[in-house]
Amino acid sequence: MTPMDELDRSGGASAVNGMSEDPELWAHVKSVFLDALDLPEHERAAFVARTCAADPRLKQEVESLLRSDEVAGGFCEIPAASLLATDADSTDIASPQLEPGAQLGPYEILEFVAAGGMGEVYRARHTVLSREVAIKIVGRHIADDPARRRLLREARHAATLAHPNICTIYEVGDSGTGPFVVMQYIAGRPLGALVRERRPAVQDALSYGVQIADALGHAHRHGIVHRDLKASNVVVTDDGRAIVLDFGLAKRVETDTAESRDTTLTAPDTLAGTLSYMAPEVLLGRPADVRSDVWSLGVVLYELVTGALPFRGQTQYETSSAILGDSPRPMSGRIPLLLRLVIERCLMKDPDRRYQSADDAKAMLEAIRRRRAWPLVGPLLVSARRRTVYVLSSGAVGIAAVAYAGPRLYRRFAQASAIHVSTLAVLPLENATGRSDADYYADGMTGDFIAQLGTVGDVRIISKLSAARAARSETTIQGIAKKLGADVLIQGSLRRATDRVAVDLRLVQPATGAVLWSDHYERPAGDVLALEADVVRTLAAVIRLNIRPESREQLATVRAVSPEVYEEYLKGRYEWNSRTSSSLQRAIDHFARAIALDPSYAPAHAALADCFNQLGTVMVGSGSPTEFRPRAAAEAIKALQLDPRSAEAHAALGYARHYDWQWAEAEKEFRRAVELNPSYALVRIWYANLLMSRRRMGEAMRQVMIARDLDPFSLIVNTNVAWVLDFAGRPAEAVEQLTRTLELDSEYVQARWRLADALLETKHFDEAIAQGQRALVESHRSAPALAHLAGLYANAGAEGKAESLFRELRARTRTEYVSPAAIGGVFLSLGARDSAVYWLEKAFSERSNVIAYLVVNPGFAALHDDPRYHAMAVKAGLQ
Repeated sequence: MTPMDELDRSGGASAVNGMSEDPELWAHVKSVFLDALDLPEHERAAFVARTCAADPRLKQEVESLLRSDEVAGGFCEIPAASLLATDADSTDIASPQLEPGAQLGPYEILEFVAAGGMGEVYRARHTVLSREVAIKIVGRHIADDPARRRLLREARHAATLAHPNICTIYEVGDSGTGPFVVMQYIAGRPLGALVRERRPAVQDALSYGVQIADALGHAHRHGIVHRDLKASNVVVTDDGRAIVLDFGLAKRVETDTAESRDTTLTAPDTLAGTLSYMAPEVLLGRPADVRSDVWSLGVVLYELVTGALPFRGQTQYETSSAILGDSPRPMSGRIPLLLRLVIERCLMKDPDRRYQSADDAKAMLEAIRRRRAWPLVGPLLVSARRRTVYVLSSGAVGIAAVAYAGPRLYRRFAQASAIHVSTLAVLPLENATGRSDADYYADGMTGDFIAQLGTVGDVRIISKLSAARAARSETTIQGIAKKLGADVLIQGSLRRATDRVAVDLRLVQPATGAVLWSDHYERPAGDVLALEADVVRTLAAVIRLNIRPESREQLATVRAVSPEVYEEYLKGRYEWNSRTSSSLQRAIDHFARAIALDPSYAPAHAALADCFNQLGTVMVGSGSPTEFRPRAAAEAIKALQLDPRSAEAHAALGYARHYDWQWAEAEKEFRRAVELNPSYALVRIWYANLLMSRRRMGEAMRQVMIARDLDPFSLIVNTNVAWVLDFAGRPAEAVEQLTRTLELDSEYVQARWRLADALLETKHFDEAIAQGQRALVESHRSAPALAHLAGLYANAGAEGKAESLFRELRARTRTEYVSPAAIGGVFLSLGARDSAVYWLEKAFSERSNVIAYLVVNPGFAALHDDPRYHAMAVKAGLQ
């Protein structure tokens, strides 16, 4: 019997001094004593001196208990505590109810073990089975029926649990004088005592943590929350098995019925549990749930690896304040980072940001224990990579995958983490499949890696097109990195089989050519999105990205996708990148097939919205905005209903809203897209166009320059930089910019179109016409290019040539859609103001994208004194 056992039997170590006659003093002594035990040994004396300064007798009694605890090796812990709830207001027990040799059914009482506020515990032996057990009875000082009913309910709860790390309930009986509970008798040492004696090695701490989490997970799956998990409620046996005791405060998580409302050993409005282990939401009066147990698990883990508690104060009030408002005290750098991340996740103040089940925490700990995982913050998900640990997913987050990196990450991480990364480039994945028809797959996965990395942190991620262009034009790693301004490069290859996808990746430091990290990822084709999430989470860890909270959730909630759906989506994106009317139509066909196969696949809806947006424009459009823009908005909204965190969907909706003159709504969508993915260059361009149409030229220029930093070799980005320069009244700079852009690709029609306009502004008519002529050829004599060249001829004074092209253009209106804005522009260039206004009003009626730039486009300068022009500008919200 320990001194604490004797303490609870007699009412205190100093009962001879009359303290047993002063329950209030005893309660105070025990409260201070237990608070002192929560502190490291070297801090206890000062704590007691401060707390008991005004009461010498209190100080004497607490110091006496602490000395006894040292002698007994931790007598406040009760190894056979079984399911005994030891309340702070323990009641005086003058003597045990049962003496050795007494019979309780088939059980012979061997000895009294412990007593607490609600009952007494004895060691006993089954006379037939010769099995040693622990027996708990209601204390005789507790005569009310509700207390007895609570004991039975507690036992019934625990009796539903059959787990090697949970103290087993064998029987619930009634001796005639009251109920009793028969349970497993556990020989071992309390975890708290072990920690105070000598901090466990990391591997032992992980082993204990895995076992405790496994026990909690089992209870949670049976609808039971422990509510009082702490180091003193875990016993470690000689063979290293951790047994969770004391479900005395456990409650069943169930619907609010008459039975369920009375299933706790605590009274209504009373906090359940031990303060230092209590979750913030419980302190605030909210009901405990499985995540509250996860918090307590985090406290126990913290105690295991540091020997102290994460939150403490000199008083209970200070401790409560620390739990509610402070971060956990920093853990030593000697504790593995992976383990620190798991503990910190358990100790998140917001329950929604913790692991959503003990199973999740257990899987992470198990992965670390086996030294085969690099887990990142975020809910645990299903992994199917080679050499990875398979874990259960959290039902709260759905189907997804946690990032587990292979052992090489451990070998490489120290070197990689020393590199300061401000700019990262993902080079195109090599198609190692051996078939050219898999090019689109490698291209699409490269784009997905870049897009997802752009959402997670504050590192600049170079766009796919720029990375690909640099990789084609340079022969060395150093040259590619210099051209892109990248600190590190990611290289890799992809192999695609019928039902499998495999990716090999490596992180390279350009200055030395050293491979900082490499790994292999392989999954069934249906789990390709989870594979991508694996890669992104691992890379985020390797380069120490500061992952945004929303991004953690987005990376965590990765769904499965049919291989056929994903292939159609990638083929569509491949076509979309070409940005011609015919390629956009092919892209639409692919996206539509993906949606037909899986209507819940949000990326396909967002991509379809992009196609409809482009087909409703003047330059590459093949139909009226009245046909395509509502379809674009509808698809973007569908995508957001399926995935509210889709930057692409927000951007597509912002694009549609911009040209519908819903200025505030458009800006909100663009800003949200930028927030979700700051490295998404295209949304920066679209946002700049909105700002430009609102005459906010300085802001527009900032956005296009950020886009150019992200995508320095993008044709569309560089073209839009020039467009902003031109509309800002800097056409000469626009000419220089567009000349450099065409050096990247001399066949990019939009750049040549914009160059002709800028040359026209600088009065270089012949050069402008030459560019317009090339644009007409390169566009295969498209209707917009015909209108554009006709306008150039007219402005240059070559009205005859302009009229000839204009007749051809108008003849084509009988067989194809021609934008009224294009026709109105030619009339304006020819000086036919009334006809120009007539067609511009038609363009206004269909909300042509040209109208959004009515007040900044220098081509409309001839109408600035026309009241009809001003009326349109006012109606569009531009004036």
